[in-house]
Amino acid sequence: MRDKRMKILDFAELADFSNQIAHYYFRKEAIKRSTLLEFCTLLGISLDEFYNWSNPRRPAPQPASDLHYGQRLNELIEEKGLNKTKLAERMGLSRRALYNLLEKAMFSTDQLKKICQVLEVSQKEFLGHSGLEDGGVDLADVESWKDKYYKLLEDHNKVLVEIARLREELRNQAS
Repeated sequence: MRDKRMKILDFAELADFSNQIAHYYFRKEAIKRSTLLEFCTLLGISLDEFYNWSNPRRPAPQPASDLHYGQRLNELIEEKGLNKTKLAERMGLSRRALYNLLEKAMFSTDQLKKICQVLEVSQKEFLGHSGLEDGGVDLADVESWKDKYYKLLEDHNKVLVEIARLREELRNQAS
C-alpha cells in the first residue's frame, strides 16, 4: 500500500469494509491466504510479488535541520502499527494533544525523551540518523552528555561537602 501511496482509509473503501476492519487486518500477525489473495488482487499485484517484496520505498532520511518532528512521530506510529488513542494514553496525553504534537515542527527535550521512551526507540533512531555528516551537532548525544555532566557535577559537589565535613571534624578533634 505504501508503494502505491495508498492510505488505509482508501484501501478500506476499495475493499468495501470499514476503517476499523482495515486496521484490524493490518494489525494481525497472520492473514488467511485466501484473504491475502483478495487484498493483492485489489492492489493489482500477485501473491508472488507480495511474497517477494523486500524493501519498502522510503523517502531518504531528511537532514536533522529539515526534520519535522511531528511528521517523524507519525511515521514511527505507522511503522509500528500503533493505535494513536492508546499511544496518547501511554504518554499521559489526550488524543487531541497527541494530534497537536503531530503538527509541531520540533519537540522540547522533555517531550522528545517521553516520546522515545513510550515508542521504545532511541533519540538517534527518532531523529532518523546514526551518524553525522558535515560535522553537525547530534542533539541526542548533547542531551546524553549533558545528563552525564550534571550527574557528575552533583556527585562532585557531594564529595566536596563530605571533604569539608571531614576537615571540620579533624579540626575539632585536634583542638
